[in-house]
Amino acid sequence: MAVALVLIQSSARAVEMTGELVYHFSYSANQAIQARDSSQSAESTDGNGNYSGGSNGISHYNGSLTDKGTITVRITGKQPDGGLIVSVSEQGENVRKAPPATCVVYGNTNIICDPNKTVYTEEYTLLRFLGSNFVDPNQLDANKHWRIGPSTSQGQTVQADYAIASNNNGVMQIGETRKIVTNGSGKLETDIETKIHYDYSRTVPTSVEEYATQRTDAGLSGTSTTTYQTTLSLTTDSILSKP
Repeated sequence: MAVALVLIQSSARAVEMTGELVYHFSYSANQAIQARDSSQSAESTDGNGNYSGGSNGISHYNGSLTDKGTITVRITGKQPDGGLIVSVSEQGENVRKAPPATCVVYGNTNIICDPNKTVYTEEYTLLRFLGSNFVDPNQLDANKHWRIGPSTSQGQTVQADYAIASNNNGVMQIGETRKIVTNGSGKLETDIETKIHYDYSRTVPTSVEEYATQRTDAGLSGTSTTTYQTTLSLTTDSILSKP
């Protein structure tokens, strides 16, 4: 990470496109947790081993969070390796507010951000599709499909499939199916389905609809399922030049 940040600072002179993109966003998260209150079950049974209605030591919790507002991306330069240098910030109406953070985004959807700054998941969703050559004609198969991964880093495996459903003079509808598996003290799996309206001539998404389901299995300690819904819509494009 430190090396990447040095590159960010050292390549500011290699500006090939500058300007600002503003997106309206809406975000919602709904979580259901099933947690064991103790290491031993207090489940009651009758003499035949049938459940008799006593406490089984498991509690259920539910919570939700919603917000909407704007995400602003300032494009400031390009690294020698093709990474686009951006500053991203978020202004939600409620709790999701983050000052500008410097990130580098790539066409293969990889993102590196300043680890000392807050970058929300909806910001990452947007940044994923801003890299140069996100849509690379040389990578398409006969079905207008391409795949990224699987790749594994720091215990996390990511694979994503993309397919161009339609293309009207460079205005594309693209579908994404993405899976992230993280192994650690408990297994964490995230399945993502995304619809992307993408303007190939401007190399930016004009709208994004993402639905993600995240499942955590901590064994005897319990499980949780969280669903996320994110929508993004481009409202301002003041990019001054294209690479």
